[in-house]
This record gives sequence, structure tokens and C-alpha cells, in this order.
Amino acid sequence: MAVAGLAFVALSFAGFVSTWGFDWVTIESEEPDPDSTPEPTPTATQTPPPAPVEVELEIDPRYPPDTQWRVFDVPSALNVRAGPSTAHEVLGTASLDSTVTLTGQVVESPTSGTWVQVHANSVSGWVFAAYLTPVS
Repeated sequence: MAVAGLAFVALSFAGFVSTWGFDWVTIESEEPDPDSTPEPTPTATQTPPPAPVEVELEIDPRYPPDTQWRVFDVPSALNVRAGPSTAHEVLGTASLDSTVTLTGQVVESPTSGTWVQVHANSVSGWVFAAYLTPVS
């Protein structure tokens, strides 16, 4: 009789749940299709810095070698760089109103203007020519 009583209670409870709108929920999980190819995971890539532009060096009569030029029109100092563009490493500086000695090497860049090679403060490198004026 105890088993019949439990069955009655269980059926009564099922009826109670049903009258309150509860229902059994089946949860299904999606298994990956064994025939499908998984999507590759995107990876971040770093863009390498631009390669230095190959330029042909020439002596420009506007900037004769072994001449003294004064640094002007800069806030405090002019960067002396490893190559003729702002993409190159800064090797040192030439302060405002200091003098530099030109080597005679000049690069005309269609995008950034004229760069000259100089000796300044025991450092040899490249500076933007627009910040130099000849010493009189």
C-alpha cells in the first residue's frame, strides 16, 4: 500500500506542476559536425616599419662640403639622425644657434624635402636643411 501511496503523491505532484504551467525542459547541445572544417582563429600581426629608402648621394653646390652652418628656427635643438628622414634613429642634437659642418652629402626627398649630412658635437648624421643657414 505504501508504494501505491507514493505513486498517487507523485502523480498528484505532476498534476500540480502541470496546472501551474511548469513543463519539462529538454536542453540539447550542438555537437560540432565532424565533416566541417573549423574556422581558423585570427591572429594579430605586427606591421614591420617601412624600409629605408635607397637614395643616391650627390654633392650639391648649394651645400658645399666643409662649410659651417648655423642652426636656427628650432625650439631648442635640431635632431641629428642616422639617415635622411624622421624614420631614422636620433644620434644626437645640435642646439639652437650652434654651428655644424656639412660633409657635402645631400638628399632631396620628394615627400620630406632636403636633408644634409653634417658633423655636430662629435656626431655625424643627417639634419633637415631648412633649419640651417650659412655662417657669414
